[in-house]
Amino acid sequence: MASVQTIGRALQRFRHQRGLSLAGLSERSGVAKSTLSQLENGEGNPTIETLWAVANALGVPFGVLIDDGGGEQPAWGGPGVHVRLIERSRDDPEIEVYTIELLPGCRKESAPHLHGVKERVTVLAGTMLAGPADRPRLLRSGETHVFEADVPHVYAAHEHGARALVLIEYPPKAYGGCASTLYVPQPADAAAWEGLLGVLERALLEVSNGLGVRLLRLRGEPEPGRDGRQLWAQALAELQAGPWPWPVHAFVEEDAQGPFIGLVPMLACSAFSGEWAPQAWSAQPLPQRCLRLARWAQSPTTPLGEDDVRSLVADLESPSWVLNGLALEVSLQRGQRRLPRVLRAGLPEGASCPERSGPLGSRIDVEQYDAFELLHPAYARQVVAAAQDIASAASAPPSGLVIDVGSGPGLPLLMLRELHPSLEFLAVEPDEAAYACLQRRTGQTPGIETHRGDFLALEWPAARTSLITSFGASHHLNTAFMLHKAAALLQPGGLLVVADEFLPEFTSVEERHAALVRHHGAYLLASMAWVGEPWPQAHGEDARLYRDFRRTVLMASMAAAEGRGAQAVGMCRQLYARLCDSEVRRWPQDELGAFVRFYWLELQAMVAGFDYEVERKTFARRFAGLAALAGLELVRHRRVFATVGQDDWGGGTHVFTFRKPQTA
Repeated sequence: MASVQTIGRALQRFRHQRGLSLAGLSERSGVAKSTLSQLENGEGNPTIETLWAVANALGVPFGVLIDDGGGEQPAWGGPGVHVRLIERSRDDPEIEVYTIELLPGCRKESAPHLHGVKERVTVLAGTMLAGPADRPRLLRSGETHVFEADVPHVYAAHEHGARALVLIEYPPKAYGGCASTLYVPQPADAAAWEGLLGVLERALLEVSNGLGVRLLRLRGEPEPGRDGRQLWAQALAELQAGPWPWPVHAFVEEDAQGPFIGLVPMLACSAFSGEWAPQAWSAQPLPQRCLRLARWAQSPTTPLGEDDVRSLVADLESPSWVLNGLALEVSLQRGQRRLPRVLRAGLPEGASCPERSGPLGSRIDVEQYDAFELLHPAYARQVVAAAQDIASAASAPPSGLVIDVGSGPGLPLLMLRELHPSLEFLAVEPDEAAYACLQRRTGQTPGIETHRGDFLALEWPAARTSLITSFGASHHLNTAFMLHKAAALLQPGGLLVVADEFLPEFTSVEERHAALVRHHGAYLLASMAWVGEPWPQAHGEDARLYRDFRRTVLMASMAAAEGRGAQAVGMCRQLYARLCDSEVRRWPQDELGAFVRFYWLELQAMVAGFDYEVERKTFARRFAGLAALAGLELVRHRRVFATVGQDDWGGGTHVFTFRKPQTA
């Protein structure tokens, strides 16, 4: 029989697989943090309502918390109600069977289960009122009622009590494609091969012209000895051999259903079109080179000449952080798989940032973030855009200390100071682990002071600051309060420059979850398309994780695009749980492993976003509206990397420049 100790071990295991802190689980479940801590320590006497609330918050079936695999399970309940687990299926979809007994006159209110959960209630004895709380049905012995259980529902017995069998079906987790999937017959001869090429070319054209996503699978039994993945790769190579590249990311992969091709459109940005900064700044050697690289990066299908390629190689060996980041992105886009010098010579294994401490460190591996976030698409581009806006929007060179909000390990700040060496910064960072990395990164850099503390609590003279910057941090704070605080500290005419990731617009939790999958998935898929197939010398475990990422993120992104948000979230959570049990927390053995560590960071951010813990991204129009409510005027806005949507206000990496109005 299950004990409180069994429940405590299961609770702790699933909480860690979800990446949730005790505080985060308490916020999601409504169960006090102290109660959760007691349960994990094998103490207390939890009610069935408490266990259901915890299971729903963890996104796991109720049975996994109480099933110890030891035969007959104990009854759980409260006054007048007893619930016993009879059977739990581990197939997909997962199914649990319970008996529920209600004493005469007992009424049990049940909170909504996970999205997509269904219940089938069959009364075995007595009479029971069961179903959604606003429309339950009266069931007599032998009668069955099936209903959606992701809404408040009720069980109630009349004067003689009741006993029922309850079957709970959880939504499926596997996804093999649906509306976006095309099935092509196995090519047995030249004519069939021509037909396969025709279908693939049509799919490439559809995705190029905005269809969204496509999945192509082979139908029928393959010929003996024929490798389906090689067949798809050969077909793709034939169609990609023309003079112009398709504006499509293509992935040849394999899952339980067999080999497939996934097609995802490239999205365009025009953030660096035209001249915006004063000639005195943009004509300097470093800004000029950076702007050129940024324009190449936003046009990834534009070919480069031999001299351009040689200059890229030189920039990858440059001591400049910003040149390294830009050259890396441009090189990867064009099939040159390299790591920049500053990353190759980066943080050695076992060095130093405190692990899993502070609000950010509780959800993100900060020491890996410090080392591998440079691999993030548009990571350096956002800094170039911010530097360009500072040069063009400032009526006079900023004076005094520039406040950098949420500096993290400090890499964007170092890039910005390369482009504006006359600026002096106060780098404000509250997280212990991130602050330790920040001190290590910037400790020998003149012109940068560090301050460990919350920006919202920063003691600083009001209306005295000419410039405030923030890179990737606005969503880690209370965003509205951060904007009000910045407005209070800025002098009239002062600038706030914010570079951050923003989701496509959403109006519900379900839409936001789907947006998170599509947004983070787009960064991952772009990077994986640039990296391509694992190279022969790749370490075995990292190569396996790389393929797992490609399959899962591609399928999850397609499911989210088709409106199957709960399924997409489930796939990403399962991937996260698998990664928790892998070697991904160790230092990589090769270059592919470095990219896998970046993918792990992006997945951590996605899952933390599901839980709304640390990662609290909004969308671009809402952010601009919050700034207007704080009294800031929008000077310039641009999207430097697109993840979802064709409009410049869609999902992606954005740079905003605001000005505090001049007073009368």
